[in-house]
Amino acid sequence: MPNKIEKLIDDKLLPFLFTHPRHPMRFNELMRANKLLVDNMPIEGQIPGLKLRLARAYLFMIVLWNIVLLPLALVFHKLLAKIGCHVAIVLAVVFTLLFFGILQIFKQWATEKMAEKMVREAWKIHFPYYDYDTYHVKVAKFYDDATERGVTGANLEMYIMNALSLE
Repeated sequence: MPNKIEKLIDDKLLPFLFTHPRHPMRFNELMRANKLLVDNMPIEGQIPGLKLRLARAYLFMIVLWNIVLLPLALVFHKLLAKIGCHVAIVLAVVFTLLFFGILQIFKQWATEKMAEKMVREAWKIHFPYYDYDTYHVKVAKFYDDATERGVTGANLEMYIMNALSLE
């Protein structure tokens, strides 16, 4: 069951919420994105080509929010009809705050999932013989070492490939 849900998220939800980048990630972009993911750093605005369609995110959350709240409102309708208008206003404010808080958490989660999906796709191009799940932490460490030593450009790719081959 979890695989079906993950497949649905990867195949339907993420392409609906994000624009698909025109070009694959370059090696340096892949290394930076992988490092951000491994270090659990904020990703929003850091990865080229990763763009959230905000209107679609709002639309998805509004539909999901109504799917959850409408049955609850129907169940508690008699109780909600008897409360005073001041309590109703406070409840409206609370539910609005909850909506926007959950929306922010959802946007961050979706951005991280899409970034990981993009990194996995780019990994298949730049590291076809190395499994992502096995080597992505090691490669992030090699990238960190390379940046500390001042390795840049094409030398960066050679440095990381040499370090991987010595593993």
